[in-house]
Amino acid sequence: MTKRQREVYKVICDYMVDNNYPPTFRELQSLIGVKSVSTVYSFLKVLKRKGYVTWEESRPRTLRVLKRTA
Repeated sequence: MTKRQREVYKVICDYMVDNNYPPTFRELQSLIGVKSVSTVYSFLKVLKRKGYVTWEESRPRTLRVLKRTA
């Protein structure tokens, strides 16, 4: 996992600990400081492929962490 992927993963985990529910893609966009939701989606696709997260397409707040360490 790259440093930036690890940072995104940590933001997701921290958000879930603080709020007891996952962030939306738009919330992640703001939290990680990128200009496009497609950039968030790109990060999440890589994390999903590597087995760290999953989500249900077209459903809000379905992001789930599969591995708790990075």
